[in-house]
Amino acid sequence: MSSQITKGLFCVFLILTRLSRLPRFCHINAGVLQIRLQSQKIFKFFFFGGKCTCLAFKNVINTMYFLYICSPMKRNLLTIALASLLFGASTIQAQSLESSFQFLKLPVSAHSSSLGGHVVSVFDQDPVLFISNPAVLSAVGSRMLGLNAMTWFSGTTIAGAQFCDSFDERSRYAFNARYVNYGRMDQTTPDGTVTGTFTAKDIAVGASWAYMLTDYLSGGVTGNFITSRYGSMSSVAIGVDLGLIYDNGNGLTAGLAATNLGGQIKAFENTFQKLPFDLCAGITWKPEHAPLRFTVSLDNLTRWDAGQFYFQEDDDTGFGEILKRHLSLGADFNLTERFYVAMGCNLRNRAELSEKGNKGFTGFTIGTGIRIGKIMFDLSYGKYQVSESSLICNFAFNI
Repeated sequence: MSSQITKGLFCVFLILTRLSRLPRFCHINAGVLQIRLQSQKIFKFFFFGGKCTCLAFKNVINTMYFLYICSPMKRNLLTIALASLLFGASTIQAQSLESSFQFLKLPVSAHSSSLGGHVVSVFDQDPVLFISNPAVLSAVGSRMLGLNAMTWFSGTTIAGAQFCDSFDERSRYAFNARYVNYGRMDQTTPDGTVTGTFTAKDIAVGASWAYMLTDYLSGGVTGNFITSRYGSMSSVAIGVDLGLIYDNGNGLTAGLAATNLGGQIKAFENTFQKLPFDLCAGITWKPEHAPLRFTVSLDNLTRWDAGQFYFQEDDDTGFGEILKRHLSLGADFNLTERFYVAMGCNLRNRAELSEKGNKGFTGFTIGTGIRIGKIMFDLSYGKYQVSESSLICNFAFNI
């Protein structure tokens, strides 16, 4: 068996190598699916400050295409290859030290946020959850439209939208947009003299595809076009999210996602930085015949140096404290099939956003959701900054 896997991975390597030499225009047809590689340059993105290019996005799409048409045995081998690519890309991305486009780390899903955030293992029909793990898109129904908003600093507008639909019984696609407007601010000289005003905004637009690789395992990929404009300066980046999720059919799901792979193709003042990469894993478990569901999530799995986290003076910086800064815990209480209440705790937020000796409810989040016919509504409350708390609202419906 191990020799078959080795041969299979070697074949996938040859396929991907061959695909990287595709001509400028290439059409791939599979029923309703058509992928057109318009230009190799579009799919190149930077990992090391713009110095090293990678065709990973194109290779991921082509790998997913072969998963779509392959026999079960080959599909299993290619699934292993996709997971290997996910880990390999995360290893490369983690080598950079600075990152831009921090707005990509803001929570989008109210349900995910109410469970502590960074949730990649909840396999529900919520059309927002796939932002954290594109493989979750496999659970979303057809023709779903979602809208979301979040309260933040005064004068800041945060909103987004998603549209999800299906190719067939096993594959789904989606489009999403995220928008952050920081309002109008004073423009000053180094000595504090006001010379005028300027606006600042961030935008991300993405397309996703997910496929049920087996009856228990789904994979997904998202490509994002990201841009920021602060006054007269602007920056553009290409990002990729990869994800896998396993559902055993008996209340246990496990997810793995690498988000924000990629980098800038146009930088502020030609200072290239990577995206805020994150490697997350999680497990969700629902006991049989119980109205409860528990979720454990781990994020920032490529960062284990104490210098990469905030510690207050005299805080312990041992492994236990570092582990806490990766961990989120959450629980759903399903009062009925259409109504739930959720609570979670992000241990990193609790450690870094609270005053020393006075933690209170810092780091805790709470939320609720209701399903009425074709309409879904979710709301969460939590603290994501030192000065104030935030509300996240999701509204979705079938069209």
